[in-house]
Amino acid sequence: MKQQLSASVHPVNSKKSRRVFLWFLLSLALVAMLSLPSFSNPELTASSSILPFSKSTSFEATTINCKINNTIAKGFSSKEASFFKMEQSEGVFAKVLNMSLEDGDGNLFALSLTDLENAKMDSCLTSNIFYGNEHDNSDLNFSNDIGTTNFTNNSSLIFEKNDGVSFISRDGWIKINRCENGRISGSFNFKMEEEKSTKVLEGDFVNVLLNVE
Repeated sequence: MKQQLSASVHPVNSKKSRRVFLWFLLSLALVAMLSLPSFSNPELTASSSILPFSKSTSFEATTINCKINNTIAKGFSSKEASFFKMEQSEGVFAKVLNMSLEDGDGNLFALSLTDLENAKMDSCLTSNIFYGNEHDNSDLNFSNDIGTTNFTNNSSLIFEKNDGVSFISRDGWIKINRCENGRISGSFNFKMEEEKSTKVLEGDFVNVLLNVE
């Protein structure tokens, strides 16, 4: 009777020991994986270091508002906002924004600015006012004097009617209020000389998605 009882207990103890041993091996494997560099200190890829488009962040909806001579223009939308880095001269770089807007009548508005203050692409655009070269305050723009040439921040607006006639203005400004996570918000104000009349175009844009080139 004692021999039978002893024989029946032995397999149970053996299975229990194997389970303990397996858990011990799994624990060691887990510790080893967590201690690897790829787990403890992951490195970003080149594409993820530009602008964190994939970052989950809640934003207000994209909105565009514009007035022409204090009359609200309807149906405005953002066609494209391209963002790229350009070499102004050897060793002098600037970030450039070209944003195309369209109203409900098919007229196009192209806002453009050059930002020399911080040329690193991952820094987005500087929150600042970018005056056009013909604006009274254009001398307040950030500048980079390399001795032979003086490069400055600037902005401009091109207005193209739906019939193909276009006008350009450098008498105005673009203000960047916020630029983060691949989206920009700001406002603009330009005077446009059209034949014998002057038009004032002003407006704002909220959370326009940047297309990094």
